[in-house]
Amino acid sequence: MQEPYFWYVFYVRTGSENRVVQDIARFSDTKGLSSDDIEAFCPQSEVYYRAARGKTAGKQYKKRPLFSGYVFVETRLTAKDFLTEFGSMIYTSHDIIRLLKSGKDNIALPEQERIRLEFLLKGKRCVERSVGFINGDKVTITAGALIGQEGLITYINRHNRCADIEIDMFGGKTKARVALEIIERR
Repeated sequence: MQEPYFWYVFYVRTGSENRVVQDIARFSDTKGLSSDDIEAFCPQSEVYYRAARGKTAGKQYKKRPLFSGYVFVETRLTAKDFLTEFGSMIYTSHDIIRLLKSGKDNIALPEQERIRLEFLLKGKRCVERSVGFINGDKVTITAGALIGQEGLITYINRHNRCADIEIDMFGGKTKARVALEIIERR
């Protein structure tokens, strides 16, 4: 999307993220907004699981919401225009709980937080799995979305091949689980 653009974040009922994304797309179509003007998405994360039987036996990766209960909207609309266009949808939707705010009046995700999330998502709207190793107490990521972001990792579960990370969002810390394979311990 061309600069300047903003990210707005809806807090929605857990499990209804995909339905809200579709509702926003339909609503923006009725308002005459194109996909170039507005895009709703739910950031995804790859997670590891072990399939015991059938054709999918062995290690598999699935995608699931990175932030359960959150839907992001990328648009060039200013906060005032966004509220004008989508205010009625926010109040009539059964799945949208509220529009998140940063500070007293700002509803757009702060730019530095948006940039950090964009870096993790790598333009794919998904945090792909990372690979790394542990040397003593230090984690080093060699491939994937977490390269250079080792400071975000708060917990590693080697058995389930995942890591918990903390991301700044709207002035607070938000936890998310991402796929991380530790290939060796030195």
